[in-house]
This record gives sequence, structure tokens and C-alpha cells, in this order.
Amino acid sequence: MLKLALQIATSAVLVALAVLAAAWLYSESVIERHYPLLSMDVPVSDKPDVIARGARLARLTGCPGCHGEKLQGKKIRDGRFAIVAPNLTRTDLTDEEIARAIRDGLKPDGKSLWAMPSETYTYMSVADVAALVSYMRSLKPGGAVTPSARFKRRDRIAILEGELEPVAMRVQEMDSSLDLGPRYDGGRYIARTMCAACHGLALDGAPDGRVPNLNIVSRYRLSGFFALLREGRTPDGHPAPTMQALARPRFSELRDYEVMALYDYLSARAAALPPR
Repeated sequence: MLKLALQIATSAVLVALAVLAAAWLYSESVIERHYPLLSMDVPVSDKPDVIARGARLARLTGCPGCHGEKLQGKKIRDGRFAIVAPNLTRTDLTDEEIARAIRDGLKPDGKSLWAMPSETYTYMSVADVAALVSYMRSLKPGGAVTPSARFKRRDRIAILEGELEPVAMRVQEMDSSLDLGPRYDGGRYIARTMCAACHGLALDGAPDGRVPNLNIVSRYRLSGFFALLREGRTPDGHPAPTMQALARPRFSELRDYEVMALYDYLSARAAALPPR
């Protein structure tokens, strides 16, 4: 009887070890996967107006939120996954490699980045990407070089469960926002590059409702939409905590005509899509 119990216990341990080994191998294959590296022309400039444009874009798109106010790196989380965002003032990447990291979520060797919202920037124009890189190149090096991502057991479990995805995979899988024609291209571009990080590239929000579908703009008059982006207030004047945290450091940078273009696009999108 004791011998049988030991055999059962041994078999259980071996099965558990086999499952762990399979989980590790699968997660490792996801982590080590290589993606195609597409060539990208990046006209970087040292002109003050281009650098100023890049600095404004960095604030609008939320670069300091992950990389720190001086872009020297900062510890962040993607779900349960903790990572230190790179120090952008100390990088040995070429201009093209930086641009590819921004838009495609890829490292120079073709492996994916993690916790980088490249799906938001995948439709960013070459001129805007070049302005961002120009701004980065203008910064005086400071701080320490940040460590590479390390994957603990819980991170590998998150990969298995689909909770943690490589950025390059997210870029390929994301749906795009509704195309309403040339009239709304400006507003759609702003929505893609500045709203999609939270609301998704399709602007549908989160399935659990914690992040709303942006057809919610139908509840706003234009003046209320300005108050939302400038001050983080809802149509009834109450504070919207998440938007309050983003309004002043980021969306207050939007010029009036940009806010109006975004409002027009989101309003037309809300009218074109069936209610959910």
C-alpha cells in the first residue's frame, strides 16, 4: 500500500514538473519570437521647431507617464508584469531602431518589446515619429541605464493565460477605429494616437466597462468636451478621476482646433455606430 502511494505521489510530481516545463517552454517561445523588421526612413532634425514639436508630442502621447518626467526611466506595470521603462536619454539605438520600437514595438533583433503601447503609435505619421526621435536626441544624458525585462513565474503564467501579450502581437491584432472619410481624418488621427492607449485602437473601451466606449461623447456638448479634456470634468460638472490625471499634463496641450476635430470625429463615429 505504501509502495502504491509513493508511486502515485511520484507520478503526480512528475506530471506537475512536466506541466511546468511545458509552460516555461511555451512562454519562452513567445518571449523569444522574432518578427519581421521593416525598413523605416526617419528624417531626424536638430531644428528647434522640430524638437519643440517632438516635446509637445511626448507630453500629448504620455511618454513621461512611463519613462518619467525627464525620460530617464521609471518602474511601471502591465497588469501583474513589472518592468522598468528604458532611460530614453541613454540609448545606443539608431534613429530607425527607436522609430521601430515606437511604431512596431520591436527591439533591434526583431524580438517584441513589453508594456510599450506601440499599438497606439502604429499609425503615427513618419513626421511625428521623427519629431519624437529628434526631441529624444536633444536631451542631455542623465540617470542610469535601466535593466532589461525579466520574466518571473507569475509573468510566464500571465503569458499562458493571455493576460500578458508581447507588444508586437498586440500591434498585429488590434482593430482600427472607424474610417469616416477625409473630413474626419484629423480627429481620427488624434483619437488613434492619443486616446487609443486607454480606449483601444477601435475606441471601444474595455469589455468590463471600466474604460468606456468613446461613443460616450454623444452625451457631451462641445463646451463639456472641452471641460473634460482641459479639466477632467464630466457633463454634470463632477470630476472624472482618470481624466483629471490626464487632462492637465497631457490633453491641455491640445489646441482648440484639435479638440474640435476630435469632437467632430467622435460625434460622427457615435452617430454611425449602433448603440451598445
